Amino acid sequence: ALFHAGFTDGRRIAWAFYFKDVGVPVVMFSAIVTGMLGLWGLSLVGFLAISEVYMLPTFLLPMAVGGILFGLGMVIGGYCPGTAIASIATGKIDALVFVVGFLAGSLVFGDLFPVWGDFYNSDYMGAFRLDQALGIGLGPMVLIMVVTAVAGTLFLRYVQHRFWPSGEVDPQRGSVLKLQGALIAVAVVI
Repeated sequence: ALFHAGFTDGRRIAWAFYFKDVGVPVVMFSAIVTGMLGLWGLSLVGFLAISEVYMLPTFLLPMAVGGILFGLGMVIGGYCPGTAIASIATGKIDALVFVVGFLAGSLVFGDLFPVWGDFYNSDYMGAFRLDQALGIGLGPMVLIMVVTAVAGTLFLRYVQHRFWPSGEVDPQRGSVLKLQGALIAVAVVI
C-alpha cells in the first residue's frame, strides 16, 4: 500500500515539508480521523469503553523536542521509519542507510540515557485527552477534530497549489481536487 501510494520514494516525503506534494500529511490526517471515528463509533454502540483504552502518558516538552528531532530526520533522510522499511523492500539503498542511521541513533540514545533521563521524564501531564482538558464531550471533540483535519487538508492543498502550480508535480491534480471536494462535502454532511 505504501509503495502504491508513492510513499516509498524519499523525495515524496521530503516534498511535504516544501509543500510540493502534501499527500503524506493528508494521508496521516485521514488515518487519524478514520481511527478516531472507528473508536468513537465502537464506543457509541457499546462495544468499547474509551475509558478502558490505554493512553500513553504525555511528557509535553520532551515529546515536543522529540517531534522536532523526528521531523528534522524526516526532512534530511526523506523517510519515516515505516516508509523506510517499505522502501528497503523495494530495493532502495538510501532507505537502508536511513534505517541504519535511526537504529544507531536509538542505540546512542539508550546508551546515553543517564545523561538526559531526567529531561526525558520531565513535564509529565498524565494521559492527556483534549475533550477532558477543554471540558467538552467526546462527540463535540470528534467533530472539532474532523473539521480541523478537513480544514488542514484543504489548507495544505491550497498552499501546495499556490507554491507549485498544478502541472509541475501532478498534471491530474485538478480533477483529483474536484473529486476530493465532493467527498469532503459528503463527509461533512454525514
